[in-house]
Amino acid sequence: MTLMIPGQVKLKQLLIAGPAALLVFGSPPTNAGPLTDTGAMACVTDKWDEKEPEKGHKLVDAAMRCVLVPDDPEEKAITQDCVGNYEYMPDGSWMGKGTCTDNYPDGKISLSWEEGSHLKEYTYTKTGGTGKYEGVKGGGTYMYENLTDTLSGGRYRGTIELSQSTTQ
Repeated sequence: MTLMIPGQVKLKQLLIAGPAALLVFGSPPTNAGPLTDTGAMACVTDKWDEKEPEKGHKLVDAAMRCVLVPDDPEEKAITQDCVGNYEYMPDGSWMGKGTCTDNYPDGKISLSWEEGSHLKEYTYTKTGGTGKYEGVKGGGTYMYENLTDTLSGGRYRGTIELSQSTTQ
């Protein structure tokens, strides 16, 4: 497989499910303290609404769903729902930002993500959680490649930390 580079593929293929991000994240640990969080991701694009307000300048409203598979065989795969906006400039540069929700049986984790031609790796930051994941912190990087117009796959790596009160 070859990684696609922005500017060498169709716009829709560029960020089919990038955030997923994002994307992006394995099951969180059950103890406090920052731990490594790495794994594989597979994402599908549900929405890619592209508008061109002026020649060469495109705006995209996107929605993606992902499955995140942690490297740790003890952790279970989870689902992720992402939304975001992309902007493509006439000079070939582009950027995207959005949010995702990691869906666990015992709570959710919210995160924000950023992608773009100015980054070597895309970034994510965990911004909050519910249930067991209230007060979660962490973040990291991810990369992916487009396999079809609506399917992408990649890897993520980062850290995750649950608050002391949720791990006791």
